[in-house]
Amino acid sequence: VVKGIAMSRLRAYIALGSNLGRRAANIRAAVRQLSREFELEATASLYETAPAYVDDQPPFLNTVAAVRASCSPRELLATLKRIEVEVGRLPSARWGPRAIDLDLVLYGDLQHSDAS
Repeated sequence: VVKGIAMSRLRAYIALGSNLGRRAANIRAAVRQLSREFELEATASLYETAPAYVDDQPPFLNTVAAVRASCSPRELLATLKRIEVEVGRLPSARWGPRAIDLDLVLYGDLQHSDAS
């Protein structure tokens, strides 16, 4: 329930990125985990990008996945953070290199602002 409204199955878009280790394998592992937790609708092609904010690190391999979920945004985010750890993400500097990064880009038409 979000603000007193029962959650239906909403489409979520999740950005995935990796610039450490076996980047494509890390992303595939994260997509497999997403498909176990949610209904995986689609994934985009992989593409390589230069790092943002901190230039002294390897390039990123990226994609986006569309899933259907019926949990709250906070529960969805907690699941993404758990998948990051399961795939091999270790604590590191903000914007630094990482084995996997999962970012919740859009979740239905819900909006949330959090400074943390």
